[in-house]
Amino acid sequence: MRSNRRAFIGALASTFVAPTVHARATQPDASALPHPDAGFEVHELTFAKTSRTIQRTRVYVPHGLTQDRAWPVAVLLHGYAQALADERALAAWRAEYNVLEAYETLSSGDVRPTPALGDARVDEIKSELEATPFSGMVLVTPITPIPYFQRDLGQTLTRYADWIHNDLLPSVADIAPISTAPEHLGLSGVSMGGLVGLELMWRFPERFGAYCGIQIAIKQAEAPRYAWLLRKAFERVEGGHGRPIRVVTATRDTYRWSNQAFYKALVRNKLEASLELRPGTHTARWMRQAGSLESLLWLDRTLNRGRVHK
Repeated sequence: MRSNRRAFIGALASTFVAPTVHARATQPDASALPHPDAGFEVHELTFAKTSRTIQRTRVYVPHGLTQDRAWPVAVLLHGYAQALADERALAAWRAEYNVLEAYETLSSGDVRPTPALGDARVDEIKSELEATPFSGMVLVTPITPIPYFQRDLGQTLTRYADWIHNDLLPSVADIAPISTAPEHLGLSGVSMGGLVGLELMWRFPERFGAYCGIQIAIKQAEAPRYAWLLRKAFERVEGGHGRPIRVVTATRDTYRWSNQAFYKALVRNKLEASLELRPGTHTARWMRQAGSLESLLWLDRTLNRGRVHK
């Protein structure tokens, strides 16, 4: 049995690109960035060049965040098509997934039906927001490495996680009043980004507080193993506490059955998990209609469970 587990973990290590950086970012003037948004300060952070890459991130700081508390952070990981060009990758969550519009919709409570977000679901969300208004968070959208055809997944994931905690988060803290505590750091990824986030969560459960996988690009046969890996990983966290997990998929998503199997496996492993199934397909259009909003709503509820004051 142990040899099978080692073989499985070794097989998982056949994916990922190494984005190694260990230098603090330089921050250009936000007004010089493309697509300025009235409700947000937009920062682009570019880290030191290595032999393989220049690591870049776009950070969206909502104007409504006050200085009297430390706010949670959502790290948003994009899909495969967006990863093929750096500029597209940097802009993906804003330009293709409309995450800022989703954020402002939740902040105002003015949620409206879309083909993927029907009347009944809109009424549920409005009622929820009336009872507990949207609190808010800082959005961080790094270039997401491609997790395919790589030799050493474990090593590159370690470097990526180290970069997030040693370089990226301290740089974000320089420009926004954030909490860097693990329980206030959420991972959310769509498609390939969902796979990357899942890999980060089971490998480094002590570093992240929540995971939202949107149309996660995994095979159905892999679902039970990933749930088992998460359960074993959460047992390592101090006190044996798990991490909340959200699975968001669509009725005609390429990975619908894989995502549903993953959710069921999480439940069987007695992990804190929930599932949201909306009408639609595996497209950026569906993300604009439902995916971004559903993930932000869940992250807000999960990461703001306990308000943190500075």
